Amino acid sequence: MKKNGSSKKEAFKSFFLPLIVLVAICAVIGSAMAAINLITAPKIEEAQAQKKQEALSAVVPDNKGFEKLSLSELPESVTEVYADKGSASLALMLSVKGYDSSKPMSIAVGFDENGEIIKISVISCSGETKGIGSKVSGEEFLTQFLGKSDASAVDTISGATISSGAFIEGINDAYRVVREYRATEVTK
Repeated sequence: MKKNGSSKKEAFKSFFLPLIVLVAICAVIGSAMAAINLITAPKIEEAQAQKKQEALSAVVPDNKGFEKLSLSELPESVTEVYADKGSASLALMLSVKGYDSSKPMSIAVGFDENGEIIKISVISCSGETKGIGSKVSGEEFLTQFLGKSDASAVDTISGATISSGAFIEGINDAYRVVREYRATEVTK
């Protein structure tokens, strides 16, 4: 009978004890990660909001603050639309899927009262190939859009047609939103 009791103890030690220890370790690590998330999440959210505000201010200089507009049926690439409280300028936030669609480009675009681009700010293009697709954030590419009310004359970047083509498509979506918004404002 001792052999039977001793084999149960051995089975417990060899199977259940490591399982209990592993579950306890996972519970401690999971709790620590949850606590860290509670501490860092508000700071990360605040930093992202600050970055967005800076991008909006960069694309509509001399603004008087922004009011977020609730527009229906926006294209997938247009995530938010803001109106400058002191002028007829608009600022749009875009999320454009380029080369690596799991890391979309984050873009802010400012439009004047005539529907022409004031400025474009690329907030992030980390999913694009460095030195090739990342050229969408370069001044040479971005200045092609300034003062225009459509992107028909904008050239893609040689060797980065996926990134620059997606970028141009996102800007065209922004133009459409601005034109539609201006048309509804006129009819009001």
